[in-house]
Amino acid sequence: MGDRPLTQLYAESFKAKRPLSPTPSPVPVHKEFQGQSNHKLTKEGKQREKQEKSKNVLLRRAQDVHQRSSQSEGYAAQSLVARIGSPCDTLNDLFTCDLAGPVSIAIHDKHPSKVIAVRGFSKEKADIWLQVLQQTQHPNVICPREIFKDHGTTYFIVDDLPLTLEHLVACDVFPSELQLASILAQVLDGLSHLQEKGFEHQSLTCSNILLGQNGVIQIAALEHCVKHQPNQSQSQTLRALADITMFLMQKYLKPDGVIGIDGTRWQSDPIEFLSATASVATIQDLQKRPLITKHHWSAGTLIGLARLCLITTRTFITNPWVQK
Repeated sequence: MGDRPLTQLYAESFKAKRPLSPTPSPVPVHKEFQGQSNHKLTKEGKQREKQEKSKNVLLRRAQDVHQRSSQSEGYAAQSLVARIGSPCDTLNDLFTCDLAGPVSIAIHDKHPSKVIAVRGFSKEKADIWLQVLQQTQHPNVICPREIFKDHGTTYFIVDDLPLTLEHLVACDVFPSELQLASILAQVLDGLSHLQEKGFEHQSLTCSNILLGQNGVIQIAALEHCVKHQPNQSQSQTLRALADITMFLMQKYLKPDGVIGIDGTRWQSDPIEFLSATASVATIQDLQKRPLITKHHWSAGTLIGLARLCLITTRTFITNPWVQK
């Protein structure tokens, strides 16, 4: 994590509860056959319950992906033609801070009801952003609503996601297993999409992954993306995922590059996932691990944790608020 200037405050306790599974309805049995068929019905009932749970997992994940995709398609499908001019002509810049790189937080002059984020880049970095954006569209990858070009600088107007995974690490509270699954699953989905489109993110850190108040995770800092062929090794990305997972699970890395967790806080699935980052060959292999496939995760499971981080951690502000 380095010397990133996050100020950590403490919350005494925060318990994230897993949603209760619905109780299966009892199977009616006629008294005449109850004794001889009880074992068979119990076995069939368990199989039926297991099948229903599997269906529910797939249905909930499909609904969540559809919902997040619908939210992003509204602006991601728009033309990436940049406007000539400065966004400052219509925006009121509030302050500048460090969230996956420098970002200006602003509101519209005429319609100041929504906070937006403005990311400005010189030509070299802006060209990388444009190259990635022209080929990607995914709810877990940052995407602009508008683009402006003015005097050699390109401005990307994006949604305001006020947190990064670095805030989760700085928070005194650990995520639950379900929340950990939601974080990692969304990160994997975004990275998998980038890889499928021929890109690799070479600065994959907690500080470059955004978290919204609605629990949505987005891979940011696209200026660090490079072209990547399908047959090329994914070892750099997998190692970065190991570090991110360790930070989320215990808030620090082990010395000498060792992958592992101290203590007994976590059950077998998170530990197995972390171990797999050192043995699998692709991101897609990690998406098949039990931590990701067994849980009814969704972006919404992170809302409470995001809210807690918002009030118990601080973001470094480089240009303070100036009230006009």
